[in-house]
Amino acid sequence: MPSTSEMPAGAAAGKPAGARARGWAALFYAAQFFFGGWFLFHGLNHWLQFFVQPSGSGQGMRDLISVLIDSGMFDVVKAIEVAAGVLLLVNRFVPLAIAVSFPITIVISFMNFTMGDNFGIVTGIISILLNITMAVGYLDRYLPMLVYDAEDPGIEGLQRLFREGLK
Repeated sequence: MPSTSEMPAGAAAGKPAGARARGWAALFYAAQFFFGGWFLFHGLNHWLQFFVQPSGSGQGMRDLISVLIDSGMFDVVKAIEVAAGVLLLVNRFVPLAIAVSFPITIVISFMNFTMGDNFGIVTGIISILLNITMAVGYLDRYLPMLVYDAEDPGIEGLQRLFREGLK
């Protein structure tokens, strides 16, 4: 009988490795599809107005949202939310959609933490946790970017893109 260190992950705990992996995949997909639906719904709401756009619970938040709307930046943010939401829901370019969503999530959460009410704070926490959960699920796709000592830049990536295309 193999030692515990030689067994596949999950086998030592009495579960087959595949069952544990499927459990994690279910968690990651649940976060991905919930977050994707949330972003798609709230992004589309900007143009289709399913409900009145919240103006914010504090004066600072109302001022910021007003400036974002008046400058047109809110349109850009909402377009990104729609695009990222669709990509997450159709399970395409997911690592990119997660990476693009993170800055929006951080700003929304920061606004809710500093200028929001209790509901806004909970919303901020949930959105950050969902984004982190999704990112952990695709961490293997991000690890190549996290090199300490990067090599010289080159055109190998561009050549590979044209040779192999997008997968």
